[in-house]
Amino acid sequence: MEFALIAPLMGVMFIGAVEMSQVITVDRRVTQIAGATADLVARADKKISQTEIGDIMRVGSYIMKPYNSSPINIVLRNVTSSSTSATNTKQSWTCSYTGSTQAQTCTCTNTAFTLPANLVTTNDSVVMAEVTYAYVPLVFNYIMKRTWGGSGSSYTLSETIYMKPRSQAAMMLQSDGTTPCASPTF
Repeated sequence: MEFALIAPLMGVMFIGAVEMSQVITVDRRVTQIAGATADLVARADKKISQTEIGDIMRVGSYIMKPYNSSPINIVLRNVTSSSTSATNTKQSWTCSYTGSTQAQTCTCTNTAFTLPANLVTTNDSVVMAEVTYAYVPLVFNYIMKRTWGGSGSSYTLSETIYMKPRSQAAMMLQSDGTTPCASPTF
């Protein structure tokens, strides 16, 4: 009798422990991807090609293994501050990668971008990696769909990492492979 009362509770606790360990592992991998991509781009000697950035972002798919890498999105940016004010910041380039299509897009920009306070000083630069992952629970998602219907849901896991470039600025080369993106004008 006691086992019949406690068995469902033990089952829910077991499934909850499995779900929690999965989401913690995937969230940790999202953090690793953000750190690895930002660090590898920040290590570049003044210039980095779009092909190299694409290869670096594809590494995220390998870090995510054995979990599904389709829901991953990676955005890399280089943000520079003006020579007169640390709060006046602009991004010089941005690259994005979508795991579902494995497509990469890079553009040279000269647009204002807000960074957290006191992250950069005057005439400073930072490489920023933003990683998001649409996590779909293993068991609870199936139970919710089977019991109450619907399409299920995903939960967004995200991480943003800032890294100082080893040189003054990690300037991305344009698609021609020789011309770097212009430094932001203030």
